Amino acid sequence: MLKKHLSLAVALAVGLSVGVATKSFATNGYFMTGLGAKQLAMGGAAVANPQDASTILTNPAGIAWLSTSSASVGGDVFVPLRYLNGQGSQSNVYVVPAAGIAINPKGCNCKESNFTFGIGMYGVSGMGVDWNNPNGFGMAAPLQKVYSNMQMMEMDVAGAYRVDGHLSIGFAPVFVYQSMALEMDMNNAAIAQGYGYGSYAGEAPFATGTAVNSLSTQNAYGAGFNLGLVYKLNDMWQFGLAYQSKRWMQTLQWDTIPNAFNQNTGTGMLGGMFDGYKVRMRLDMPQTVQFGVNFRPVKNLRVEADAKWINWSNVMDKVPVSGIAGMNSWDFNWKNQWVYMLGVEYSPIQPLTLMAGFNYGKSPVPDGGQAFGNNIIAPAIVQTHLSFGASYDITPSVQLTAAYQHAFEHKQSGTFNGMPVSIKMHEDEYAVQLTYKF
Repeated sequence: MLKKHLSLAVALAVGLSVGVATKSFATNGYFMTGLGAKQLAMGGAAVANPQDASTILTNPAGIAWLSTSSASVGGDVFVPLRYLNGQGSQSNVYVVPAAGIAINPKGCNCKESNFTFGIGMYGVSGMGVDWNNPNGFGMAAPLQKVYSNMQMMEMDVAGAYRVDGHLSIGFAPVFVYQSMALEMDMNNAAIAQGYGYGSYAGEAPFATGTAVNSLSTQNAYGAGFNLGLVYKLNDMWQFGLAYQSKRWMQTLQWDTIPNAFNQNTGTGMLGGMFDGYKVRMRLDMPQTVQFGVNFRPVKNLRVEADAKWINWSNVMDKVPVSGIAGMNSWDFNWKNQWVYMLGVEYSPIQPLTLMAGFNYGKSPVPDGGQAFGNNIIAPAIVQTHLSFGASYDITPSVQLTAAYQHAFEHKQSGTFNGMPVSIKMHEDEYAVQLTYKF
């Protein structure tokens, strides 16, 4: 039986890796607010009272408290609406897959010690834009096109040990897949007047046309680890603490032709962005700490409140770059972020559970000046989220969960090479999840 369960875990992991989405998303910075429909419905408050296999990525200690072995599969439809100087992004609908399995050989006789393990793969973070004519001045605009697409997906292999009826601890090595594509096309006449990056202004480009500077999709891999604990004081109070290490990533690398003539609409134009034959960028993912308190005053009602610290300044302040004229870092200047989550779960009748959540995290992106303008490829600025969801037990072994989240509009402004830029953004997210208990 155990061999069969391991085979199912591997099949879920492989299937999800083949079907991973190729687009981007963002909510708390570039992190998703919740992994799976239940976490989304609860506003991301999930570290103290885990509900399904998705806790593998949130708090690996949580799988020790699941009542049975279970497998979950689902996905999100993510709709971020972004505007740069009033110009909407060309791509606004993305699909984010998720799957996980937790094996509990003994079931949850929660007064005894027990070892539980599991595996999960989720689209955990990402960001991207696709703007044409973002300055709003047609062919005379310094920026003609801005495109970015970054995605990160994690696979966690978790083990949890329930010491007794009160305490469990968990550990999970984490393996990360990352991809990145960038394009920033600039008006050559504007470049000649001094706009652009570094040695752009020192080149002698054509007075008309567009310098096409494109870095196609490249992949990198990385690793990290998660630690967690859950402490159950009694049937009313439960606490959770989780630490996610920094994700140490490989360097992304693109082959380029420096100072070459790019072809656009049949006309040769100089793109001076690249001063080396290789462009390199390293984009690690930040460490986080999350603490939660779960309160269950009556059997069919529970409330959880979480707080999460994200160490953005360590990885998104100055991102190391080489091979781009005049740059040795991309200065995003992100600040550390505190995220506050509140979730409520209520079961009015036996097969039905209703959920609602609230999530707030002040934007890590700085306001004003060039520090903000450098973030036009990564406008992760939304702050306030409200979510709803419901689970229904189709059978004692099969449960269906659906959730919806809205991120309210937020606007920030600054400059990009002396030009005023303003970004506003709001989001909608829809999630479904099917869970099978065995």
